[in-house]
Amino acid sequence: MTVNEVASYDIAVSFDEAQRGAVDGVVEACRQRGLTVLHGHEHTHDWWAGKSDGDLPDARIRLFVPLVATIDDFTAAVLRAVKAGDWHVLPVLVDDVAVPADLLHPHVTYVRGKTGEPDQLADALATRIERAESAGWHRGRLSTVVVRARETTSPTTVPATFSRYAEQAAALRYLGEQFTAAMPGLGGRGFVGTAHLGDSRIALRIERAGDTVYALDIQRGGIGGDETVNFVVGRHDGDIHGSACTNGWARPVYDTEAGGPRLELHGVPGSGRSVLEHGNDPRAYTKEELFTALWQRIDTVLTATAG
Repeated sequence: MTVNEVASYDIAVSFDEAQRGAVDGVVEACRQRGLTVLHGHEHTHDWWAGKSDGDLPDARIRLFVPLVATIDDFTAAVLRAVKAGDWHVLPVLVDDVAVPADLLHPHVTYVRGKTGEPDQLADALATRIERAESAGWHRGRLSTVVVRARETTSPTTVPATFSRYAEQAAALRYLGEQFTAAMPGLGGRGFVGTAHLGDSRIALRIERAGDTVYALDIQRGGIGGDETVNFVVGRHDGDIHGSACTNGWARPVYDTEAGGPRLELHGVPGSGRSVLEHGNDPRAYTKEELFTALWQRIDTVLTATAG
C-alpha cells in the first residue's frame, strides 16, 4: 500500500465492553474465511460513538458491523440507520438481545447469533459480503458511514390521517387512468391495447394480429394483504381476484423521510417473470413513478416481441 492509498476492509467491527473477550473469536473466524477485518481491542461502541470524523480510521469498508447485545444510544442509532436504508451498516443481533419493534425494519433480514458461536456468525457475515460484492456495492468511507449512522435520529411519525386503503384506491384509480390514456398510442407500433377497469381490478391486454402478446392484471388485495395492490403477469383462466397468484405486490406506506405516501413494491422469488425486473428487494415508488416503471417494462416486452 502506497503512502496515499487508503486501506480497504470488508468489515469494521464494533462491540460492547462485555464482549471484549468473545469478539476476538468472531474476528478470527471471519479472517479464516478470507474476510479483511478492521478490529482493535479499543473499538467498543463507546469508542466509535466518541470519536470525531477526523479521529476515526482512514479506511474504506463494505460493512460497518456493530455487535448488538444491549440497546443504548449508539446501538439504537445504528439500528435506525438500517431502517432508514443505510446498507453500509449491518448490526449483528447477539445473545438473544431484545430489540424494540420500532427499531427494526420489517423487510430486513438481520444477522443473529451468539458470540460464543463464532463460526456461525462468520459464515453469515461472509455470505453478506459475497452478496454485497455480487451486487456491486461500493466501499464507503468509514468515518462517513459511522458519523452518518450514529447521527440517525428517530423519523417523523406517520400522520394520523394516513390510510393504506385510501392510498390503495388512489393508486388503482391513477394506474387505470394512465393505462387507459396510453393504450391507443400502441396502434402506431402495430399493437392493439385494451384496458378494462373494474371496481377492484384493472385488466390490460395487448394483442398483435389477434394474438395476446402481453397481459397484466392489477388487483386490489392479494398475497401481501387486503390493503395491497397485486400484479399478475400473463393470462389466467377464470377470475384471479382473491387467488394466491402473484408476480409482485405493492403495499402503501408512508415515507417519513420524503414526507409522503409511497408504494413499496415486492418481487416474488422464483416467480420467473416478476412484474418489474429489479430483484426481490422491496423498492418504494410514488404512484407516478410506478406507472412509468410498469410502462417501461411493457415497452421492453413489446420491443422484444416486434423484433
